[in-house]
Amino acid sequence: WSSDVCSSDLLRCVDKRMMKKERLLLILCGLFCGAAVAQPRLPTPPNMIVILADDLGYGDLGCTGSRQIKTPSIDRLAKEGVFCSRAYVTAPMCSPSRMGLLTGRFPKRYGITTNPNIQMDYLPESHYGLPQTEKLIPEYLAPCGYRSAVFGKWHLGHTKGYTPPERGFTHWWGFLGGSRHYFPVKKEAEGLNPSMIVSNFTDKTDITYLTDDITDRAVEFLREAGKDKKPFFMFVSYNAPHWPNEAKPEDIAKFRNVQNGERRVYCAMVYAMDRGIGRILDALKADGLEKDTIVVFLSDNGGAPEASSCNAPFRGAKRQHFEGGVRVPFIIRYPADKRLIPGSVCRQPVSSVDLLPALLKANGRHIPRKLDGMDILELVGNKGASVPRTFFWCTDYTSAVLAGDMKYLLVPDRAPQFYNVADDPQEQRDLYFSRHQDADSLAKKLGTYLTTTPACRFPDSISWSAKLMREYDKTEPDRQPE
Repeated sequence: WSSDVCSSDLLRCVDKRMMKKERLLLILCGLFCGAAVAQPRLPTPPNMIVILADDLGYGDLGCTGSRQIKTPSIDRLAKEGVFCSRAYVTAPMCSPSRMGLLTGRFPKRYGITTNPNIQMDYLPESHYGLPQTEKLIPEYLAPCGYRSAVFGKWHLGHTKGYTPPERGFTHWWGFLGGSRHYFPVKKEAEGLNPSMIVSNFTDKTDITYLTDDITDRAVEFLREAGKDKKPFFMFVSYNAPHWPNEAKPEDIAKFRNVQNGERRVYCAMVYAMDRGIGRILDALKADGLEKDTIVVFLSDNGGAPEASSCNAPFRGAKRQHFEGGVRVPFIIRYPADKRLIPGSVCRQPVSSVDLLPALLKANGRHIPRKLDGMDILELVGNKGASVPRTFFWCTDYTSAVLAGDMKYLLVPDRAPQFYNVADDPQEQRDLYFSRHQDADSLAKKLGTYLTTTPACRFPDSISWSAKLMREYDKTEPDRQPE
């Protein structure tokens, strides 16, 4: 109905004995209807593809300044979408970061502060996974008619009750642990083996080169989705460029000018992942799904300190709460939403927890108050003032809070640190002693968070925690290798 119809023609059908107040209410209702129709409507429900790199250095993409690695597919995604320059994950390490993305909640809210690296003898093996009390994106979307798929690395539990099909995913192909070899091995370990390739929909579990195989499964899924037209959520969880350093000889040959051998292999691994992402984008377009699909690319955390990655221009690395550990390349493309201007840069702080609220809102669903995220589409599409955000991190015995532009960082063997990451993104000017009162305000905020959330569900080993303390001693802003 237009506002004219509601305010004139419709009123002629109303009993003449209607009171003036009732007439007014009806007119206002008609005007509201007209205004509602005038608003642009997004396709409901949209598809979403989340492409997650593993331990990718912030500076290891063409669009983030790499001088060595060409990433035309990811760069294309940035040109066709929005690059979020202040994007964060919920943890500077693999497992908790994935948990935060899929639950829309900071992992300390359910007692996760580290990777399931070492099994303690007083905890059962089934304890090492994403708590079953938490609801994941596919479980939220199932009532909306979505199919959900995950291909690649899981790392959220490998025992009964914790696997992808038991957590809402209809299609699953990959490995349940934190890493595995990229090429076939002579013999896989028998029994409960988290590195073995498993699936719930195909017997094709042999691998050629893991990055290519993950891409193959994603492309096959898109072909099916293009035929049945059901909405879908697809999580492409690459293991690249996580250790072990293994790449195809023909890809390594493209980087013969890179002198460092390990760096050369690392570059080839990123290159192979970019090639796979290009295939996924091409398949999306070929199957007529491009316009109505939200595509998100990000890394689970910064590059590891022992790897040949580059986190330039930031300080810190994987497992640390400096920007190099928790700030990641983040690109979002959604052609149907005109608020997202292709090739633009969003400087609004966003987080991986913002993906679930966007899908819920796009489907007309209520966003639970317990979620830590906001609608990413609204945040990225908002061209006005910045929306204040507060993010928390807790890793082993270290923790941090970011409120607006100010970050308070607590490492137990030294004084607290306080940075303005907008003015000082390389975190070189510690303001703790010069702005003590402001720092104390964030200290209270962080203390409340730490003491009102569950204790660590499974602790890390003493050796890993000690290693983290030593890594904090050696952090400097990273630079691009020549």
